[in-house]
Amino acid sequence: MKTILLALAVSALALAPRRADAAEAAAAAPDTLRFRPVPREREGPGAEDEAHFGHGDPWLRPGSDQRLLTEPDQWRAEGRRYTRTDLVLDYNRVDPLRIGLKWEAQAPGTLYPRVGARLAYATVRERVLYGLQIEQPLVASGRYAVGVSIDRATDHNPLQQVEDFENSLAFLFARTDNRDYFEREGYGAYLVWRVPDFSTISAHLRSDDERSIPLYENARSWFYRDRDLRPNPAIDEGTAHTASMRLERLNRRRLLRAGIYHHLELERAGGRLGGDFDYTRLLGDVRAVLRVSPASTLVLRGVAGHTASGALPFQRQMVAGGVDGLRAHEFDQYRGDQMLMGQAEVVVGLWRLRTRSFEAGLHAMGFIDSGRAWFDPGHLWNADRQRYAADAGFGLGTSEDNLRVYFAKNLQEPSSNVVISVRIQRPF
Repeated sequence: MKTILLALAVSALALAPRRADAAEAAAAAPDTLRFRPVPREREGPGAEDEAHFGHGDPWLRPGSDQRLLTEPDQWRAEGRRYTRTDLVLDYNRVDPLRIGLKWEAQAPGTLYPRVGARLAYATVRERVLYGLQIEQPLVASGRYAVGVSIDRATDHNPLQQVEDFENSLAFLFARTDNRDYFEREGYGAYLVWRVPDFSTISAHLRSDDERSIPLYENARSWFYRDRDLRPNPAIDEGTAHTASMRLERLNRRRLLRAGIYHHLELERAGGRLGGDFDYTRLLGDVRAVLRVSPASTLVLRGVAGHTASGALPFQRQMVAGGVDGLRAHEFDQYRGDQMLMGQAEVVVGLWRLRTRSFEAGLHAMGFIDSGRAWFDPGHLWNADRQRYAADAGFGLGTSEDNLRVYFAKNLQEPSSNVVISVRIQRPF
């Protein structure tokens, strides 16, 4: 549904504006809103009884991982049978329109291979983008598996956690792009062990050629057309040969469930692996969802990164600042090879809105963000010597997290302006 709406929005850029039908608008009778408290059986945004899934909420995703395959447990929970086809659609300041198809086939609980494929086209760059991932279960449960992948993609820093649909709308309506881009083309292999109720443990080997992408200055937006586009910075181009170990337990539900989720990764490039880059990087993202009351939820996030050796290329440096962390600061205001950040957000269900046409809900949020990224030439973890930025604020959102409006303030600069951001996803 999101991709269909985005397709209509992008297509409308090329059409001349038309006047609304005044008679039709006048005939539309307004509904009366009825407010009532959130019932206990729904239990707010952390409700355990919610069983529907989205396609997977945005999460920390390493740049060499496009996730062409849905996890087996999520596939089953979505009620999928054997195949699924989705539209690929993204609108940004470098492609600018990327359009294509994504296809997936799997039968969890069998020894049949799981296959995911993507074929897309970047219009202005006139570049064909593709991806293919094949995973072979070693046991019928899929707990143990081996996989291979090959792809060419428009990629971005994994700490810039704004998904395609939301970022495309931001660019269309506000001429704002919350990601920086580069092209990655490569292949890899991996082993995976899915440990029930604990984590998914995987080992990866990859080889990727990474290239800069120039800014397309003539990309169009509906509003703020005179606003200058932020440059798309050049990356450190070259071939990356990497080996990594990951532990992942990700929340994939549209509505959060209470629990602790994590993404932990140790990545090594260079050395005996060869390639143009040489570094050892550790990156961890841990999140906790706590149900404080039937109608309120506390969500916590901690991110830590450490470069133990070598020099991180620009595209793998750690960043902080913007709508996905330090919400009152500029986009990627802090950059480095070390990082520490903490976030806390309280979500309280206020009431449910009901009309003759729809039923929804309203939530209030209060939050605080603190952290920064920095460089340390000696590769020392000197987090105790840093002066951390701190932001706080509040927001309002719908119960389904389809719309959130945040008001953020830099606590270290009392004279700073309040920063307003509109989200259609949770910030973490």
